[in-house]
Amino acid sequence: MYLKNSFILIFFIILSCQPVEILKPVEIDMAIFEKISINAEKIEVNKKYSSVFSQSNIEDQIQKPPLNLMAEWNSQNILKLGNENKLVINIIDASIKKTEIMNVDAKKYEEKTIFKYEVFYLVEYELYDNSSYLIANTTVETSRSTTSQKYISLNETEIIINDLLVSAMKDYINETKNQFSIYMKDYLSF
Repeated sequence: MYLKNSFILIFFIILSCQPVEILKPVEIDMAIFEKISINAEKIEVNKKYSSVFSQSNIEDQIQKPPLNLMAEWNSQNILKLGNENKLVINIIDASIKKTEIMNVDAKKYEEKTIFKYEVFYLVEYELYDNSSYLIANTTVETSRSTTSQKYISLNETEIIINDLLVSAMKDYINETKNQFSIYMKDYLSF
């Protein structure tokens, strides 16, 4: 009887020592995003957004905040072609917020509160000629949100935030291409 109980105990210990699946964080690399070519000699990126430190604002808690991602994408993925014109890029808003909301769809044993993550981008593009006259401009605005459970690991939180940032950047790039094709089509190079 003792041997049988020992065997069952050892079996459960071995069974409980199975490896846990560790999810790798989503990497944010600017090379995976599309590029836009514009007829300009210079590109100037101005960070006009200053983050507001509040309980819901989590820009200071993540590795790559949206403002840095936006500035990096505009610097690396908008390619300048030609020897005239100047493109001025004003990043007006690039924020990410985390708020606690009620889960209205919660079933009996599910959590009643969840976290909602929201990313918002607002960027203004101005194209000037060599005499500093404005020849074309557009404003691009996008937002995206997602939710998560309240009690999850830090790794899962990082994966959710990075996935949200990548999806928001893809939405932003598609909207930028759309706005450029409408308002700056004469200055684009395909």
